Amino acid sequence: MELALERQASMRRKIDPIFFWVLLAAVAFLVLPTYRIDYGILEATHDEIWEAYGWTSYGIAWGWFTAPLLLLFRPLGVPLRQDVGRHRFDAAFAAVIGICALASAWLNGTGMGYSTIVLYLSLGMVVTHALSRLDWMGGDKFVIGSILTIVLLIILFMVFPTIAIFKPMLVDGNGQFMPWQFLDILKRSYIQRVIFNSMLLATAVGLTATFFGLICAIYTSRIGVRTAFIGRFFSILPMVTPPFVVGLGATLMLGRSGYVTTWMVNTFGFTQTNWLYGFNGIWIAEVLAFAPMSFMILDGSIKSLSPAVEEASYTLRAGRWQTFWYVFLPLLRPALANSFLIVFVQSLADFSNPLVLGGSFDVLATQIYFYIAGSQLNYAAASTLGVVLLLFSLAIFCVQYLWIGDRSYVTISGKSSRGDAQGLPKGLAVVITVILVLWTGFNLVLYGSIMYGSFTVNWGVDYTVTLANYARLFGEGWRSGAWPSLITTLSYAAVAAPLTAGFGLLIAYIIARQNFHGKRTLEFATMLCFAVPGTVAGVSYLLAFNMPPIFLTGTAAIVVISMVMRNVPIGIRAGLTSLGQLDKSLDEASLSLRAGSFRTVIYVILPLLRPAILSALVFSFVHAMTTVSAIIFLVTAETRVSTAYMLNRVEDGEYGTANAYGTLLIVVMMVIILLFDWLIGEARTSRSKANKTI
Repeated sequence: MELALERQASMRRKIDPIFFWVLLAAVAFLVLPTYRIDYGILEATHDEIWEAYGWTSYGIAWGWFTAPLLLLFRPLGVPLRQDVGRHRFDAAFAAVIGICALASAWLNGTGMGYSTIVLYLSLGMVVTHALSRLDWMGGDKFVIGSILTIVLLIILFMVFPTIAIFKPMLVDGNGQFMPWQFLDILKRSYIQRVIFNSMLLATAVGLTATFFGLICAIYTSRIGVRTAFIGRFFSILPMVTPPFVVGLGATLMLGRSGYVTTWMVNTFGFTQTNWLYGFNGIWIAEVLAFAPMSFMILDGSIKSLSPAVEEASYTLRAGRWQTFWYVFLPLLRPALANSFLIVFVQSLADFSNPLVLGGSFDVLATQIYFYIAGSQLNYAAASTLGVVLLLFSLAIFCVQYLWIGDRSYVTISGKSSRGDAQGLPKGLAVVITVILVLWTGFNLVLYGSIMYGSFTVNWGVDYTVTLANYARLFGEGWRSGAWPSLITTLSYAAVAAPLTAGFGLLIAYIIARQNFHGKRTLEFATMLCFAVPGTVAGVSYLLAFNMPPIFLTGTAAIVVISMVMRNVPIGIRAGLTSLGQLDKSLDEASLSLRAGSFRTVIYVILPLLRPAILSALVFSFVHAMTTVSAIIFLVTAETRVSTAYMLNRVEDGEYGTANAYGTLLIVVMMVIILLFDWLIGEARTSRSKANKTI
């Protein structure tokens, strides 16, 4: 008993860590600017920086930073866990301060500065310590802090921008509340035609891309096993292909001056040389771009089918055609539906191909862009179309997440399942092989045209081989041509990729290894990043962070944040897949040796997740390099990235320069992917060797 009292007394003599966090916020108030500086701290004048400090004048900032100091007026010792009232007060008090600071800045039209970042970090740590002492999540500070961080970032950079896009739809140009304004916009015949065009195009692309994805998946898994690398190659190629490039390649082949069109005119007297621009061209380009995505979904599903099911069909004297139609295809229904829905959403959100090949065929994504960046500035119409696009995407996502996920198509159980994959009907195998050969040939010609077009003087007029396009891009110094945008893009991607992988793996760890109320809601919310179209995300960020209290528009931070939040599901899926293969006993063994969750993650889980980390890094980097729709509204002349630079070249009709830039990016990113693929392979080999030696 006396020993316990002495231990409690020694605990009280230690200084409460909450006090250090409160003092850190006070130091930040004195050292860092509290209010927003319009042009950044590096380009601001001395007077602008002086005015940005909260303590140089009486204002609301004094309230933000003096309120936490009230926590200092009590005993300095670490409180006991039995002091439940104090812990609840600490958590509630810190949360109220954070909410009041944000609300007061919004009401006063004040932009928050750098010191407020430290303020919210300190308040978050106060809440973390308080909840830990209340034994929430077993008192694990790392887990509690991670959950709070994830929730706050999702609310700030996902929920808040999504809500912000609804405001212009309900407010007129004079700021007056008009709740039925969106109905007047939706009643316009032109708007209805745009919505119908988008739905028609997305349906056609979803069906066609799923068909070609199925053809390629069947070939690589059941027919040409030795040539399966063809499917994998064409599944990677669209990922590293920058936006506009597929559309440009289709233009070089089938456009007004394309060599296929010219041949048809000279040979058959073809007169409809503009047939590519509109529905036809967008449909072709999007099928080429999204069919590999369908292939990856269906290829994994086919390889997961148990051969014993088909063997059972043959033992019941069913023929190959009967087995294919009544056994093989029905088992692929969830994968086929999943493929269609994902491609459908991707087509709805596609911005680059309709911009290049749309002509007079307007769709939601491009029309939103024209309403904001074009001459017909109309935030209300852009907001309305953005909400329509968002609702369509969310509806499809919910169907995919809830309906398909509840159906069971299990063919492999815990029991032994033997058998070899059965052959397809010979006629079907021939048809699939012919279609795949034509598909592969068309892709090779398309990408060959892109690369050859980057070396021509003027496509369709002068096919003389030249390096002028590359010289125009990279031969005029580091501060002109494509160098600034390329360096900026590489810098942003290099920052965004580790943040995306780290944040995604952290969310995956919390979802896979922790149990708490709201876990399913958190998982669903994080995956909504995939459901929000890029154009809608860009518009929502523009509307949400172009006003107090958080001004980010025009800065590099908003571009990087957009890249991270758009791609974080990549890290989540990579982490969940790999964590599902790690036995929880590894975590339990580490925790039983009194290593906290943080040390367990650093020294046990992360080394075993090296392949997942590398995969998340490379795909996050590539997606950050090729993104356009989500950041086209966010970049400025100082923060312009490669895709925005290519867009300007396309709009100016400089197709040769755009092809040269696209070709270079394809080569660079393909090299990066192959390098990381080699590293991942080395990691898996080392892991296998280590397992064999145990």
